[in-house]
Amino acid sequence: MLLDFSTLTESKKYSVMSNTIFPRPIAWITTEDEGVVNLAPFSYFSPLSSEPPLVIVSIAKKEETEEFKDTFANILKHRVCTINLAHKELLQDLINTSEDLPKDISECEKFGIKTKSVLDDFPPMVADVKCALFCEFVKTVELSNRYEPMILEIKHVYVADENVNEKNQIHLENIGRVGMEFLVDAKRVHNDRKKVPRHSNPFTQNKTLRHGND
Repeated sequence: MLLDFSTLTESKKYSVMSNTIFPRPIAWITTEDEGVVNLAPFSYFSPLSSEPPLVIVSIAKKEETEEFKDTFANILKHRVCTINLAHKELLQDLINTSEDLPKDISECEKFGIKTKSVLDDFPPMVADVKCALFCEFVKTVELSNRYEPMILEIKHVYVADENVNEKNQIHLENIGRVGMEFLVDAKRVHNDRKKVPRHSNPFTQNKTLRHGND
């Protein structure tokens, strides 16, 4: 099979890319504005450079209104964010936080997700993650569509003591994405959306665990 991307719809392109470029790490991003902590997952996320230490995450505008998502708007306003790297015990919490909520409602409060402040100049991290990246905004990459990738520079990294051995080597078991499924312990896990009202299948409508909303 040879696919000509110029003939494909946006949702079909997403379907092909998300099922061929994997496993994708998930950036579970905390931002804060006017006392409200926003927490949302994005799986179009990747390291970009080690020196300087950069990552890139694609955050789309809302499809219905073309408005910036809360995460994007908060990072532009405050120039900082915290990227949490979730493990399997946090899978359902991660799925829950992909639900669209009004800006003044915190996903952490609604779903009972504990956070803790580690650095005064950055949003809090999810308390139960084993690793978090504290990042500053660098720039956006303007595309001719509703997607606007954001480049962030890592300023600090938190790793739980139990995930660092005597040689200071880090070992983590982060959740990844493979198409619509999650990768947990090197096994594919179905995305169970029954516990929370969810959008339709991204293979047909391109809405899911935020790929730019993912």
